[in-house]
Amino acid sequence: MIFIPVNLGGDHWVLALVDLRARRMQIYDSLVTFREDKTYLCKFKPLQVVFPQWLQDVGFYNIQPELQSADPWKVKIIKDVPQQEPGSGNCGVFMLMFTMYLMFGLKLDFDSSHGHYFRKKITVDIFTGDIAL
Repeated sequence: MIFIPVNLGGDHWVLALVDLRARRMQIYDSLVTFREDKTYLCKFKPLQVVFPQWLQDVGFYNIQPELQSADPWKVKIIKDVPQQEPGSGNCGVFMLMFTMYLMFGLKLDFDSSHGHYFRKKITVDIFTGDIAL
């Protein structure tokens, strides 16, 4: 699995979790109103093209040729994820927390009331160089 922070439109962060074996990107988005945009899936088309090309360019398929395929990569929007309060500006915080929880195999059991705590936690993690949940 590869965790990719993705910025949409210059003002919203989501997490793309890439499953190399399934050729799938799972999108974790903390703002459901943003996902309701009819063009939402189209925003990931560049990633669907660029990421497999990058794997080719860095020689990944030379090491794992069985994972190379002409089939397009799938994008799946994960619907049941914690949501931030609209206008809170916590999309980056939530994207980082999605990453940390998923890295450690934890259930995404936080909500918008944890935003302030997570901001402090991220600051401490940066200054101490230690990530812990």
